[in-house]
Amino acid sequence: MVKKIILIFLTLIFTLPVSHAYEAHLQKGALIKVYSRTPLSTDSLEEGSIVNFIAQSDLWVLEQKAIEKGDIFWGYVNLLKMPVLGVNGAMGIKIKKIVKTNGQEKDLQGTVIFPNGSETLGGTLTSPASYNTTLHLRRVYGNYFGASQQYVPSGEYQFGSHVGITSRDGVLIRLDDDYYI
Repeated sequence: MVKKIILIFLTLIFTLPVSHAYEAHLQKGALIKVYSRTPLSTDSLEEGSIVNFIAQSDLWVLEQKAIEKGDIFWGYVNLLKMPVLGVNGAMGIKIKKIVKTNGQEKDLQGTVIFPNGSETLGGTLTSPASYNTTLHLRRVYGNYFGASQQYVPSGEYQFGSHVGITSRDGVLIRLDDDYYI
Protein backbone atom coordinates (compact mmCIF):
# COMPACT_ATOMS: atom_id res chain seq x y z
CA MET A 1 0.00 0.00 0.00
CA VAL A 2 2.82 2.39 0.89
CA LYS A 3 4.57 1.59 -2.39
CA LYS A 4 1.44 2.52 -4.36
CA ILE A 5 1.10 5.88 -2.55
CA ILE A 6 4.79 6.67 -3.13
CA LEU A 7 4.45 5.72 -6.80
CA ILE A 8 1.41 8.00 -7.25
CA PHE A 9 3.17 10.80 -5.38
CA LEU A 10 6.33 10.51 -7.52
CA THR A 11 4.26 10.40 -10.70
CA LEU A 12 2.51 13.64 -9.77
CA ILE A 13 5.76 15.36 -8.80
CA PHE A 14 7.52 14.50 -12.06
CA THR A 15 4.62 15.17 -14.46
CA LEU A 16 3.25 18.48 -13.11
CA PRO A 17 6.28 20.71 -13.82
CA VAL A 18 6.68 19.24 -17.30
CA SER A 19 3.22 20.17 -18.57
CA HIS A 20 3.11 23.61 -20.21
CA ALA A 21 0.24 25.63 -21.56
CA TYR A 22 0.16 26.15 -25.31
CA GLU A 23 0.65 29.75 -26.38
CA ALA A 24 -0.88 30.54 -29.78
CA HIS A 25 1.67 31.73 -32.32
CA LEU A 26 2.49 31.89 -36.01
CA GLN A 27 5.42 29.63 -36.80
CA LYS A 28 8.62 30.67 -38.49
CA GLY A 29 8.17 30.46 -42.26
CA ALA A 30 4.46 31.39 -42.27
CA LEU A 31 3.34 33.54 -45.21
CA ILE A 32 1.15 36.63 -44.81
CA LYS A 33 -0.41 38.28 -47.86
CA VAL A 34 -0.10 42.08 -47.84
CA TYR A 35 -0.08 45.02 -50.23
CA SER A 36 1.99 48.18 -50.25
CA ARG A 37 0.53 51.49 -49.10
CA THR A 38 2.50 53.40 -51.75
CA PRO A 39 4.24 52.40 -54.97
CA LEU A 40 7.80 51.20 -54.29
CA SER A 41 10.54 51.65 -56.88
CA THR A 42 14.32 51.64 -57.01
CA ASP A 43 13.97 55.08 -58.61
CA SER A 44 12.45 56.73 -55.51
CA LEU A 45 13.90 54.74 -52.57
CA GLU A 46 17.26 54.60 -50.84
CA GLU A 47 18.83 51.86 -48.77
CA GLY A 48 17.39 52.15 -45.25
CA SER A 49 14.15 53.87 -46.37
CA ILE A 50 11.09 53.07 -44.24
CA VAL A 51 8.28 51.25 -46.08
CA ASN A 52 4.96 49.86 -44.86
CA PHE A 53 2.45 47.27 -45.94
CA ILE A 54 -1.19 46.56 -45.02
CA ALA A 55 -2.66 43.12 -44.28
CA GLN A 56 -5.28 42.11 -46.87
CA SER A 57 -7.32 39.82 -44.64
CA ASP A 58 -7.66 38.35 -41.16
CA LEU A 59 -5.31 35.55 -40.16
CA TRP A 60 -6.52 33.18 -37.44
CA VAL A 61 -4.59 30.82 -35.17
CA LEU A 62 -6.90 28.41 -33.37
CA GLU A 63 -9.74 30.74 -32.30
CA GLN A 64 -7.72 33.94 -31.99
CA LYS A 65 -6.99 36.60 -34.58
CA ALA A 66 -3.25 36.69 -35.05
CA ILE A 67 -3.40 39.41 -37.70
CA GLU A 68 -6.40 41.56 -38.50
CA LYS A 69 -7.32 43.12 -41.79
CA GLY A 70 -5.75 46.58 -41.83
CA ASP A 71 -2.74 45.82 -39.59
CA ILE A 72 0.32 47.76 -40.75
CA PHE A 73 3.72 46.11 -41.22
CA TRP A 74 6.72 48.44 -40.94
CA GLY A 75 10.00 47.60 -42.60
CA TYR A 76 13.05 49.00 -44.31
CA VAL A 77 14.88 48.58 -47.61
CA ASN A 78 17.90 46.39 -46.84
CA LEU A 79 19.14 45.95 -50.43
CA LEU A 80 19.04 48.54 -53.19
CA LYS A 81 21.02 48.39 -56.41
CA MET A 82 20.68 50.97 -59.14
CA PRO A 83 20.44 49.91 -62.78
CA VAL A 84 23.71 49.74 -64.71
CA LEU A 85 24.75 48.68 -68.19
CA GLY A 86 23.46 45.14 -68.65
CA VAL A 87 21.67 44.73 -65.29
CA ASN A 88 18.30 46.04 -64.03
CA GLY A 89 17.90 47.61 -60.59
CA ALA A 90 17.26 45.40 -57.54
CA MET A 91 15.50 45.81 -54.19
CA GLY A 92 15.03 43.75 -51.00
CA ILE A 93 12.88 44.58 -47.94
CA LYS A 94 12.95 43.37 -44.32
CA ILE A 95 10.03 43.75 -41.87
CA LYS A 96 10.73 44.69 -38.25
CA LYS A 97 7.40 45.46 -36.52
CA ILE A 98 3.63 45.33 -36.81
CA VAL A 99 1.18 48.02 -35.70
CA LYS A 100 -2.21 46.53 -34.82
CA THR A 101 -5.49 48.33 -35.61
CA ASN A 102 -5.90 49.21 -31.92
CA GLY A 103 -2.50 51.01 -31.92
CA GLN A 104 -0.48 48.28 -30.20
CA GLU A 105 3.05 47.73 -31.60
CA LYS A 106 4.79 44.35 -31.61
CA ASP A 107 8.15 43.21 -32.92
CA LEU A 108 7.94 40.97 -35.96
CA GLN A 109 10.90 39.72 -37.98
CA GLY A 110 10.10 39.00 -41.62
CA THR A 111 11.20 39.20 -45.23
CA VAL A 112 9.14 40.41 -48.18
CA ILE A 113 8.67 37.83 -50.94
CA PHE A 114 7.97 39.59 -54.25
CA PRO A 115 5.62 38.39 -57.04
CA ASN A 116 8.52 36.68 -58.84
CA GLY A 117 8.90 34.34 -55.82
CA SER A 118 12.22 35.76 -54.67
CA GLU A 119 13.44 37.89 -51.76
CA THR A 120 14.90 40.30 -54.31
CA LEU A 121 12.89 42.21 -56.89
CA GLY A 122 14.82 42.77 -60.12
CA GLY A 123 18.54 42.27 -60.62
CA THR A 124 17.97 40.50 -63.93
CA LEU A 125 20.05 40.86 -67.07
CA THR A 126 18.90 43.18 -69.83
CA SER A 127 18.45 42.29 -73.48
CA PRO A 128 21.41 42.43 -75.86
CA ALA A 129 21.76 45.70 -77.80
CA SER A 130 22.83 43.98 -81.03
CA TYR A 131 23.41 40.54 -82.50
CA ASN A 132 26.09 39.03 -84.73
CA THR A 133 25.58 36.23 -87.17
CA THR A 134 27.53 32.99 -87.01
CA LEU A 135 27.65 30.17 -89.52
CA HIS A 136 27.68 26.58 -88.28
CA LEU A 137 28.95 24.19 -90.92
CA ARG A 138 27.25 20.86 -91.12
CA ARG A 139 27.97 17.78 -93.07
CA VAL A 140 25.14 15.49 -93.92
CA TYR A 141 25.12 12.60 -96.33
CA GLY A 142 24.97 13.83 -99.88
CA ASN A 143 25.53 17.53 -99.00
CA TYR A 144 29.06 18.51 -98.05
CA PHE A 145 28.60 22.28 -98.16
CA GLY A 146 25.57 22.92 -95.93
CA ALA A 147 25.51 25.51 -93.12
CA SER A 148 23.13 27.04 -90.59
CA GLN A 149 23.08 30.71 -89.72
CA GLN A 150 22.57 31.67 -86.06
CA TYR A 151 22.14 35.06 -84.40
CA VAL A 152 24.26 35.41 -81.24
CA PRO A 153 24.56 38.37 -78.81
CA SER A 154 27.42 40.69 -79.71
CA GLY A 155 28.41 41.38 -76.10
CA GLU A 156 26.81 44.84 -75.96
CA TYR A 157 23.78 45.07 -73.66
CA GLN A 158 21.12 47.70 -73.09
CA PHE A 159 21.16 49.95 -70.02
CA GLY A 160 19.14 48.56 -67.11
CA SER A 161 15.80 49.96 -65.95
CA HIS A 162 14.32 50.68 -62.52
CA VAL A 163 12.04 48.05 -61.00
CA GLY A 164 9.20 48.41 -58.54
CA ILE A 165 5.77 47.34 -57.37
CA THR A 166 2.52 49.27 -57.32
CA SER A 167 0.09 49.51 -54.44
CA ARG A 168 -2.12 46.95 -56.21
CA ASP A 169 0.53 44.22 -56.33
CA GLY A 170 0.09 41.66 -53.59
CA VAL A 171 3.30 40.52 -51.94
CA LEU A 172 3.99 38.00 -49.20
CA ILE A 173 5.76 38.44 -45.87
CA ARG A 174 7.64 35.35 -44.70
CA LEU A 175 8.21 35.24 -40.95
CA ASP A 176 11.87 34.83 -39.95
CA ASP A 177 10.98 34.14 -36.30
CA ASP A 178 7.96 32.88 -34.35
CA TYR A 179 5.29 35.56 -33.78
CA TYR A 180 3.41 35.15 -30.49
CA ILE A 181 -0.07 36.65 -30.33
